[in-house]
Amino acid sequence: MKQSLYKRTIDKMVKSQKKKAEVVAYIEENAPHLLWNEYRAGRIRECCNVVRFINFWHWNQKLYKSNFCKYDKLCLACATRRAIKKIQLFEAMIQKYWYEGKHWYHITLTIRHKQSDTLEQLMDRLIELRGKISQLIRNCKRPEQRKNTFFWQFEWMVASIEVTHWKNWRHPHIHMLVCWDKEIDTEYSSFLWSESNRDLQKEWFWLTKDSYSVGMRKVDVAKNNYDRQGIAEVFKYAVKFTTLSTPKLVELIDLQKRKQYRFYATYGIFRWWKIEDNKLARQLQKAEIMNASSIVFSDYVFDEKNFSYIFQ
Repeated sequence: MKQSLYKRTIDKMVKSQKKKAEVVAYIEENAPHLLWNEYRAGRIRECCNVVRFINFWHWNQKLYKSNFCKYDKLCLACATRRAIKKIQLFEAMIQKYWYEGKHWYHITLTIRHKQSDTLEQLMDRLIELRGKISQLIRNCKRPEQRKNTFFWQFEWMVASIEVTHWKNWRHPHIHMLVCWDKEIDTEYSSFLWSESNRDLQKEWFWLTKDSYSVGMRKVDVAKNNYDRQGIAEVFKYAVKFTTLSTPKLVELIDLQKRKQYRFYATYGIFRWWKIEDNKLARQLQKAEIMNASSIVFSDYVFDEKNFSYIFQ
């Protein structure tokens, strides 16, 4: 079990190091302004060069810490770390507010687009549509407002924007995680190849004027939270390292920096959930280490020449 945990983590770190080297080399040649200065570039190069694991007496192993650069738009390891922390925080928050028993749904909203559309045009439209949904939610919470929108029923919501590519086509879309006290009917659409909801399709068409391509499926928040069957589709890293080519990836990073796009948005009781993020994680980690009767640390150092980690 110890070896499998180390091997799984180290394999991911090696993959991150290879992608990071490729992205940084491309940025230095084609978009050096994204690195800002030598300090930023240095932190990215040194990211995860030393990885420390903690081994508890009861054979429970964890990744204890590493020198993360925290530039999750450029670094796969830091993007993955941020996604895991978001999922862990989500799990803690739904337990805090007793939301495990509610009905949770994953929604995918796609806009109509053509091959000639630029990335900036598509992103601007997605940001605008997400803002309209946010306004609808705020309006529906006011007592005097008529609840004439599909989104009025949701008490909490998180939304993330994702841009993927299929051949030469960009595929921009919004992922949403929502919950309600009552169950919402969904049905399989052979045209969309996914579970969907007719009322949501009508609402999305009313907002976009040209698109009704939506997906909606029920999610069990008690399991599969770290894969695509659970909630990870919403909390995963903002930029698609695994499917975007390096030029497409850098194009998205450059556009995000220039226009200050926010890939995530939260509504309802989780509106300010980021405030507790680091504090909660530090408290849990400190308490766990202090209560352990015996612990052992294992360090792995990255060898840049061979692109591998060496046990120290």
